[in-house]
Amino acid sequence: MRFRTPPKQAAEELAPEVTLPDIRDYVRWAMLLPPNGSLGAQTAQEAVLSRMEGWHPDLRALIEQADPDNSTLLSIRVVEPRERWAPGPVTLLGDAIHATSPTGGNGANTALRDADLLRRCLIEAVERRQDLLGAVGDYERQMFKYGGEAVRHSLTALPAFAPNPERPEPA
Repeated sequence: MRFRTPPKQAAEELAPEVTLPDIRDYVRWAMLLPPNGSLGAQTAQEAVLSRMEGWHPDLRALIEQADPDNSTLLSIRVVEPRERWAPGPVTLLGDAIHATSPTGGNGANTALRDADLLRRCLIEAVERRQDLLGAVGDYERQMFKYGGEAVRHSLTALPAFAPNPERPEPA
């Protein structure tokens, strides 16, 4: 991440009432590891470096120089919408209802699609073209379909990113 204007400086100029920490340019990295549970007491950096034998020295140096306080191991979970419930005045969107793995590259876009669709459906209710429960029901019916497709897409792409010896590779 290269900032044209550091966030702290931008806040001082654009919103003086907002105080931000002094953050410098940075590199964010991630490595998907197989779910074998055998990391033992390894740190995130040790776990990654142990799997980088033969990799370019610059890539290894990137991991070696990473801030250990900002490096962590995370589990990836997915949530595929199953059965619809009766529409009510409260609904869900984004990862709350259809969390995808990052391997599909579509989680944030799907959440934005949810927000736009829900907005359009709620406008229908405000303009009295349908009642609130009907608008929420329309949103949920459409969202369940494409949200489930997004989750399935991310799972289909997963083997290319995190090989698992217990799961056969696609042909």
